[in-house]
Amino acid sequence: GRSYCVRTQRMLNQCLESLVQKVQSGVVINFEKSGPDPAPIGEDGLVDSSRPINSFASQPWHSCHKLIYVRPNPKTGVPVGHWPIPESFWPDQNSPTLPPRTAHPVVRFSCVDCEPMVIDKLPFDKYELEPSPLTQFILERKSPHTCWQVFVSSSGKYSELGHPFGYLKASTTLTCVNLFVMPYNYPVLLPLL
Repeated sequence: GRSYCVRTQRMLNQCLESLVQKVQSGVVINFEKSGPDPAPIGEDGLVDSSRPINSFASQPWHSCHKLIYVRPNPKTGVPVGHWPIPESFWPDQNSPTLPPRTAHPVVRFSCVDCEPMVIDKLPFDKYELEPSPLTQFILERKSPHTCWQVFVSSSGKYSELGHPFGYLKASTTLTCVNLFVMPYNYPVLLPLL
């Protein structure tokens, strides 16, 4: 950390300007693994079935409390988003109030490799994840063409885990991991469009 000793109005303005430049625009999310660990990847980038999967031992990447960067639109300076992160409850018109919720959404991810889905007619949101044990683990797998679906528990009416609303995917250059936010239950919706 850094401390400032402010003696004048001018120094205060300089300190505030310095702090504003350091602020990252984003949202804090709790990422938690759901289901078994992925199959280990060998040196050649292929699945190594000779190495055991250790799904029961807790790893640092299984649960991360991290920031996703919300970048402003370069033209307007205002962030643009098309899709929300789902709530952890199904709306009930008979309920007079909304259920309590955590300040930071809990997003669960499944380590089952799937194909990324994007279509031209439908916008999506893309957020870069702050570096963490989770991003490091995904990048070390060197698999930029597969993704892991993300869910919010209890967001579906009849499903404990809910339906996927997006996915985690390494960038094609393997420099960062992005959260793609799509419409709720996009694997069913996109083929219909």
